Amino acid sequence: MATDKQEDNVQTNEATQQERALKQAERAIDAAYATGRADRATITRMAQLDAAEAVALAGVAMEADEEADEAAKLAVITEGMGDPKKTKAARAKERAARKRAKAEHRAATRSAKRAYDAIKFSAPNKLGFMRVVQVIFALHIAFIIVGLIQTSRDVVTYNHTNLLDWLMIILEGLAFWFFLNRYKIARPFVIVMASIGIAVPMIYDLITGVFSPFVVVANSLFYIFLILYFSLSRRVKAVLVNDISRHKGFYDDENFVINRKGWPFIRNLIMYFIIFSVLGHWMEAGMCQFIRLGLVEGEYDPTNTMLWRDWLYPFPMEGAAVVFIALFLYPFKQWLVRKIPNRILPYVISFVANALTCSIIEFTMGLLINADLQLWDYSENFGNIMGQVCLQNALAFGVAASLIAWFLYPMLERWIARIPNDIMNIAFVVVAIFGGILWSLYIIDPPQVETGVSQSSVPEEEMRLGQLKNNIDSLEENVNRLTGADKEEMEAHVKEMREYLQQRMDEEGIKELPSYEDLVAADVTEMFGGEGVSRSAA
Repeated sequence: MATDKQEDNVQTNEATQQERALKQAERAIDAAYATGRADRATITRMAQLDAAEAVALAGVAMEADEEADEAAKLAVITEGMGDPKKTKAARAKERAARKRAKAEHRAATRSAKRAYDAIKFSAPNKLGFMRVVQVIFALHIAFIIVGLIQTSRDVVTYNHTNLLDWLMIILEGLAFWFFLNRYKIARPFVIVMASIGIAVPMIYDLITGVFSPFVVVANSLFYIFLILYFSLSRRVKAVLVNDISRHKGFYDDENFVINRKGWPFIRNLIMYFIIFSVLGHWMEAGMCQFIRLGLVEGEYDPTNTMLWRDWLYPFPMEGAAVVFIALFLYPFKQWLVRKIPNRILPYVISFVANALTCSIIEFTMGLLINADLQLWDYSENFGNIMGQVCLQNALAFGVAASLIAWFLYPMLERWIARIPNDIMNIAFVVVAIFGGILWSLYIIDPPQVETGVSQSSVPEEEMRLGQLKNNIDSLEENVNRLTGADKEEMEAHVKEMREYLQQRMDEEGIKELPSYEDLVAADVTEMFGGEGVSRSAA
């Protein structure tokens, strides 16, 4: 009997906790609606489901209590009849009913607590400590980007630390976006991200033989905290309730029309600019290979580190050209097809317009940034104008622009239209941060200190010859990758350049050239006689 009383007390306490949790949930609902703010008064779908489940389980628990009471009455009656076997069986049924009722009460209490948590944390502007994590992620992204802006591409080392930093800020940007949209996937995503931040340096230290548990733990404290917080926090579980939508919107393959309004259109243009700025670099490198093989006319500089060493160096003009095609040349082609019944003529006019437009853009950019013909020089090519444009390139640009306007751009838009909008927004975050890394490292020049005195202690002629040596070293690295007769010819060219360098050193009485680090730290403006030199001319 003492055991039965203890069970009754435990059951009463659980019923009290359940009732208290339900009342707290009701008060939270009333308080939310009393604010008069639609965004705060709206209870999440998960909260509604949990509340409904809590009410249903509470009813089941009450029914189980009634069944247990009936079993207890039958046990008392059976015990009064003096039949030991029936009394034992009745008591067993009573204990089973009490056990079942106890389990139902616990389930109802858990559900009521979940409903209360979901309601309590449903305000969209109350992310709790996750807001602090968001700020930390944003500051870390800004710190890395600003650091890259302040650093010359010539001194950046592509070691595991920098590559991991760049990967982490992409992942942190994704986590920031997930928090903003309350995506359920944010919780496991942050745990995996933090695990990567711990595991990669640890594996590298093990491989290099410098592993120290104390150092690993000290450097991973923030990631360890993230794993614990996102694994255990009630707020995280209650707030991150939204699923990534797989809704693709209306798409009709036969009557497909590119949507040229709103955020999706702007988002796609930004992605095209970033991606095709890099692809344009590779296209330029391919054109240089055609020149090297003698298939097309022109000259190229095998010592250009921007082109041959930094394969992710963005060429903004190519990215801007694709955006221009999407904004103007593709609609112009569509207009021609609608207005001119002839099947061929619209495409002929479109091709001419594409070639002229690209040539005008190149000519304008040439006058702005290539007035001295240092970046490109078509003076020896047939049909050139001031060395900035030529007939060969105009035709090549016309072909490339036409392929993009007629086939590639509409095909990409069709593919993107099949992808859910939420997925495309996630892809945009990745591309945008990746583009930010590239532009900060390669395009944006670090600020120069403008003073009347050179910031370098290295003599001017030594700096000139040191830069020549670096160019020769870069050329030699590229030559070592060649095969066949071209390699022998280029090796002879490298040898001549080294002989010339040694001759100049002897004439100037220079025994040792400045180190690579000294050259990078030197004042570039002073080195070139007060004329600014952009990285693109490196």
